[in-house]
Amino acid sequence: MTAAPTDHATSAAAPPSPLATALVLDAVQRIEAAGPLDDASALQQAFHTQPTRAAQVRQRAWLLGQRLGLQAELARWRPVGWGVLLALAALVALASLGTARAVLGEGRSINAGAAFVSLLGLHLLTLLIWGVGAVASGGGAGSWLGRLALWLTARLPLDRGPHSLTLLQSATALLSRQRLLAWLTGAISHGIWTIAFALMLAVLAFGFAFHAYQLTWETTILSPAFFESFVRTTGALPGLLGFSVPDAAAVQRMGTVGGQAAAGGAAQSDWAWWLMGCVLVYGLLPRALLAALSIARWRAGARRLAGVDMADPYVRRIVQRLDALEPPPQVIDPEHRATGAAAAPAPVLGPPGAPGSLAVIGFELPPEQAWPAPGLPPMPTGSAAPLRVSGSAGERQQALAQLAATRPESLLLVVHAPSSPDRGTARFVREAARHAGRVALWPVAAAAPSAAGEGASAVAEAPAIARWQRWLESEGFSALALVPSALEATNWIAQATSPRPHAASPAPTP
Repeated sequence: MTAAPTDHATSAAAPPSPLATALVLDAVQRIEAAGPLDDASALQQAFHTQPTRAAQVRQRAWLLGQRLGLQAELARWRPVGWGVLLALAALVALASLGTARAVLGEGRSINAGAAFVSLLGLHLLTLLIWGVGAVASGGGAGSWLGRLALWLTARLPLDRGPHSLTLLQSATALLSRQRLLAWLTGAISHGIWTIAFALMLAVLAFGFAFHAYQLTWETTILSPAFFESFVRTTGALPGLLGFSVPDAAAVQRMGTVGGQAAAGGAAQSDWAWWLMGCVLVYGLLPRALLAALSIARWRAGARRLAGVDMADPYVRRIVQRLDALEPPPQVIDPEHRATGAAAAPAPVLGPPGAPGSLAVIGFELPPEQAWPAPGLPPMPTGSAAPLRVSGSAGERQQALAQLAATRPESLLLVVHAPSSPDRGTARFVREAARHAGRVALWPVAAAAPSAAGEGASAVAEAPAIARWQRWLESEGFSALALVPSALEATNWIAQATSPRPHAASPAPTP
């Protein structure tokens, strides 16, 4: 174990972003579904340059992706994607300009109700569909406009590589699993709508500023009270921002021919500001806020893409091949053995796999660490004495040989909490766990805590405990328990040593 491992060469060759790493890993997995790739060189390089199994799996996929041209395809996506976004934004902008000009029209009379529906109807409908889809799918579905942008980016024949569609499938599946597709496509869609509404407001402001229009309302089946309620309700939020809103008398006047003729410029100005205020409050602001929210949620969620699912069968097969690259333990000084009558007699051990049997091993503990670790109960009958391994190859081999001979039901590994686990630690834990029915890891401080200071020591060691927990997850040791204190270690031991019926001795773990 090392105190602060650093590797400048590794960090310099690290993939540029969690998203790119996750996309390449998923795409390589899809490509290998048709048959394994020749990865001997990539596997060796990943094994020798990365500290953890998760990082080695990512690095192997990254190296294979470079050979397959996946990184080059992702680099092609950037300019093509921006071009697609600009093209879609231009199309929506032209549509919004056409809508605004259609509302203003060639004549000088505008139906206010019809103008409201024309300017905001499609937007409100698509916004409702997006919201319902995002809630129903939990973020797994995306807006049609954003998905169209991704589809066009991958399919446009501009130097498209052979694995472009594979990357598109990986992006869609990966972002859907992480509940990020709705936020990415939402940011694209809401951003385009924001541009469209900004242009729409500019056209309306220009038209109302330099032309005289008369906003009225006409109906065959609706009552004047409906239009009064409609204008009052839709104008509530714009009114809070300072926009003028026609009152009930103005609504009644604009519903009659005489009132329309008598209406002055101030009354028409209220109607124009009401219409522009509705476009701003119900169109531009929601889209701009949702675009900002989607970008924030996307950036926060993209950090989760750096993880590797160590329980995935595909990843487990790669981890097994990486384990096979570990050098076997070697006995450095076989001639140094205990001789003479002074050697302590060996304890009477129980049969292999005896119920309640326990093994306690201290791995690479500092010299000042008290041993056996204080606070643990006495060893059960038939169990070997607690063993301390300094880290030499001979001691590791001796500890593994003892575990293979006794095959204890429970194995408690005591490690130095402030230290950082390395590949040697992972190798020993993996090999030791094969000889025990259940395994727990107890990170302890440099010195045994006193009874008075046990609580303070536990608080001080919390970051170290969290680091060991993250290491267990990254190495795929999901079956190992983490016990942060002597009390929890005692309770964990008691779960196996408490009386319970046994039909037979547990079979040796292969």
